[in-house]
Amino acid sequence: MNEDLRYYGKWAALGIAGAVIAFIILQNTAFAMTSFIVPLVPLMYAYYLKNAQIKGLEENFRVFLDDLKDLLQAGVNISDALALTARNDYGSLSIYIKKLAAKVRLGIPFEKAMNQTFEKVNSPLIKKIVLVINQSLRAGGNFMQIFSVSTDYVEKVERLKNQRKARTTSAIVNSYVMFYVFVMIIVAIQIFFVPMLEQQPPMDITAIAGGITNLGEVVAEEQAPKVNYTEHFTRLIIVQALFAGPMIGKISENSFVAGLKHSVILLSTSLLTYITIISLLAPK
Repeated sequence: MNEDLRYYGKWAALGIAGAVIAFIILQNTAFAMTSFIVPLVPLMYAYYLKNAQIKGLEENFRVFLDDLKDLLQAGVNISDALALTARNDYGSLSIYIKKLAAKVRLGIPFEKAMNQTFEKVNSPLIKKIVLVINQSLRAGGNFMQIFSVSTDYVEKVERLKNQRKARTTSAIVNSYVMFYVFVMIIVAIQIFFVPMLEQQPPMDITAIAGGITNLGEVVAEEQAPKVNYTEHFTRLIIVQALFAGPMIGKISENSFVAGLKHSVILLSTSLLTYITIISLLAPK
């Protein structure tokens, strides 16, 4: 837990520094509110770096189990099989395999060596498989059958993840389409309807007040300030993007945090589209 705090703390500090700089630059513009989103970008990047690392470990762990199963089926004992697999390239998992092989060769029992090697790996899938392997060995199962079942289990989990991703693609596309339709509605309101409202004649407050001339003079002198619709609509788009992204992430990857990338995509593309169209087509 402390390692995660230190890891994300560094990225959070970078994000806060970026937010301060962005706020200083944008404080007198309609985009000042976007500076509060800047800290999310480094945190999101850090999350996906760690997530990609865990995904790589899980994929290579399946390959490792498959290679280990083949060696055991060929009649190689577990110590020699681990020594042979330690020579293979399993990406970021290679260092763990080498540690496991070294511990078993030193005489540490396989179950204990597995626990010591993978206890700090931040992957629920790997920890679950290690637990199943150790419990099966305690119950008297043989290595070859246990690794065969474990390999099939990992393949099934990966297949289910891919199926879920394929089925939710249409929902993600629909969410993006609805968001951009929302942005286009805002653009249409500002281009076509806001000028119509501004051209309406002012209300005769003198008549409503019963002909009180003093009140009429005061109202005539004090004209209502002009509303900055661009600033309000920009804030509306920002809020919509911040909430739409996590919902898309929950639908597609069952994680609100994973939706931060969608928030960044929606926010950057929608603001660029909105500002470009308004600057070109909106009445001056």
